[in-house]
Amino acid sequence: MGKGLMRILVVDDELSICELLYEFLSQQGYQVTTATNGEEAISKFEENRPNMIILDIKMPGMSGIDVLRKIKEMDRDTGVIMLSAFGDFNSIQEALQMGANYYMEKPMELERLMKILIAWQESHLG
Repeated sequence: MGKGLMRILVVDDELSICELLYEFLSQQGYQVTTATNGEEAISKFEENRPNMIILDIKMPGMSGIDVLRKIKEMDRDTGVIMLSAFGDFNSIQEALQMGANYYMEKPMELERLMKILIAWQESHLG
């Protein structure tokens, strides 16, 4: 599967993070959708059925953990990278136990993000 066929949903309440990742990942050839809160993320997930979600743990209202729970109920095979600005070990552990595939701390290294995406894509999408 080429990069262009991989759909990524970026979920972060910080609009600047959404914009940065949208620009960067689009330039890399991925199909990217963004959401700035949990409710919007669930709606866009149902509409687009992305292969991968980049999901902030700490968001007002519906947290990233809540979003992860709902998404894994709908599709266990969706890849998830959790983002944390706080080094919140308990939330990261909980997310990994619930089926998140990776976590990254903010500010994230875009080169590392690409390595994760490529490795996940090769192992899950062929």
